[in-house]
Amino acid sequence: MKKAALYLIVILICSLRLSIPQEDDKVGINIIYPTSNEIIEINGKSVFLLGQIDKQNAQLKINDVEANIDADGAFLCYCPVVLFEDAGMTKGKFVFEVISNNKTVEVEKIYKVKLPPPQLPESELTIDKNWRISPNEDLSIRFNDLIEVEARATPGSKLSFSIDGLTGTFPMVETVIEQKYLLGDAIFGDGFKGVDNRIDGIYRGAVRINKELKNAKIIITAEKNGFPSVKAAAKGTITTLNDNIPLVIQTKSEPNLVIGRYGPGLGYNLFMEEGIKLEVMQKQGGWYKARLGSAQHIYLSENSVSILQAGTPPPNGVVSVMRVEETDRSVGIEIGLSERLPYKIVQHNNPQMLEILIYNITSDIDWIHYNRSSDFVKEVKWTQPLDGALKIDVFINQKTHWGYKSVYDGSVLKININKPAKKNSTFLFWSNQLKGRRIVLDPGHTPDAGAVGPRGVREKDVNMQITMKLKGMLENSGADVFLTHDGTKGLNLRERKAAVNSHNPEISVSIHNNAVPQGVNPLVHNGISAYYYYPQAKPLAELIYKSLLDNIDLNDFGFYWDNLYMCRIPESISMLVEPAFMSVPEQERLLTEDWFQEKIAKSIFMAIEKFYEEYSE
Repeated sequence: MKKAALYLIVILICSLRLSIPQEDDKVGINIIYPTSNEIIEINGKSVFLLGQIDKQNAQLKINDVEANIDADGAFLCYCPVVLFEDAGMTKGKFVFEVISNNKTVEVEKIYKVKLPPPQLPESELTIDKNWRISPNEDLSIRFNDLIEVEARATPGSKLSFSIDGLTGTFPMVETVIEQKYLLGDAIFGDGFKGVDNRIDGIYRGAVRINKELKNAKIIITAEKNGFPSVKAAAKGTITTLNDNIPLVIQTKSEPNLVIGRYGPGLGYNLFMEEGIKLEVMQKQGGWYKARLGSAQHIYLSENSVSILQAGTPPPNGVVSVMRVEETDRSVGIEIGLSERLPYKIVQHNNPQMLEILIYNITSDIDWIHYNRSSDFVKEVKWTQPLDGALKIDVFINQKTHWGYKSVYDGSVLKININKPAKKNSTFLFWSNQLKGRRIVLDPGHTPDAGAVGPRGVREKDVNMQITMKLKGMLENSGADVFLTHDGTKGLNLRERKAAVNSHNPEISVSIHNNAVPQGVNPLVHNGISAYYYYPQAKPLAELIYKSLLDNIDLNDFGFYWDNLYMCRIPESISMLVEPAFMSVPEQERLLTEDWFQEKIAKSIFMAIEKFYEEYSE
């Protein structure tokens, strides 16, 4: 009996030992993205994870999906999130299954998640307080302006709204929101497809305000047979402006100029120096809606303007004369205005011209003075297509221009247009078109790290290494090359633009390497890309893009017009390039290799050389 008991104890101890993980069974996982405090949005698409495990030559599955893994354990995986309930809260789980030396080890990682709006049950009547009940910002408007109201409530209900100070109620119409794509995927991935999210019970209504109001509240009422009515208040209130006294604002001085947008926080329309007056049409939260001529408007942040004294007349400028002054390297257009006014400059390629649009102005032009020393400018014409809008067309004889600078000198608008660089001399069919060229290179990021690869390689370090190789190649060909920073301290974006312009370059190239946002499959969508904003930079961006595709064996990620800060430098030929992806293990590894960096730098060098050969005059 004692021997049997001892035998059982020995068996039990052996079994316990087998269940204890041995040291070589443990797996260290360093997840670069998503970070531990990331909230993962659940939107119908998979999620990518990148990082490194400490097992060499292992296999890896995450949530039963095979990961793209290098021999050193660097991985990238695009897989679904496993949702589960924990203490009444939905969380997301990733199960890492590591197979090494015929052993399998599982490790779980848990994340917070953001779920799509839940369906509202039809068994009760409710107004969804988590939905945007708009207007959600205070509005200051003029008489007969339209306001729009939106809420989400139980489908099949009847909704209306009332406004303090107005008689009666106003109907709201039920509709749905159908989201068939994600923004990041539309830009960088599969396009306008991939998700099928539907949100029911969206109610919208509108009314024109025809009475004087001050901080008037908006109350939304939901009704449905068999249920007591439910009410909710919009966060924003309504105040009417005094139509008898115009409200005039004036732009402040800002390092990056004041931005006039198409809507609150939306796309850029035009850029303004200090001292430009505009008449306010509305105020929406922290945004002023200002008049441009008789038919247009822009939105400006309240932090970028000051309110002028009551009684200040709205801007109403006049122009009588223009001058065209040409030099060996540029041409200057001078426009004599009665006051500083908002304007924008648009480039056209067919025919080659700059279109200058000036607002809140009436033309009295009788004179255009040409002081001509070359034939760069073919002709200058003007029209007034609308009340308060002047259109000036500057027709150019050559292929393109190489950037422009516009600035007010008092009330005189001066626009200096750079001519293409002159070709260097040729001897016996040989020439060096890079000699003496002024070129700025911008190593992307620093002090911030930029994108970080699965091994922890920082984009800013790779960008600087490629930049220094390219700098050496250009300087060996005689170019004058300047960097926006040396990598020790770095610059913010506004300082970078100033750094570029301080060197008065002909071209500026910002060097980065890429990553995609969540919702895009980085295993499919990765590779080489280039970006421009101003049309004069498109030829250089295309040449660099094509040179990289011809010389580097990576995917084609695409060619883009993009509102990137380092592309938005009109004074020169400015573009941005992303040769490879930090987030793809194979490409991150290549980006640390000296020969691969040399190949990228050489491809960009050849494109710059070809640009000067083809586009200098």
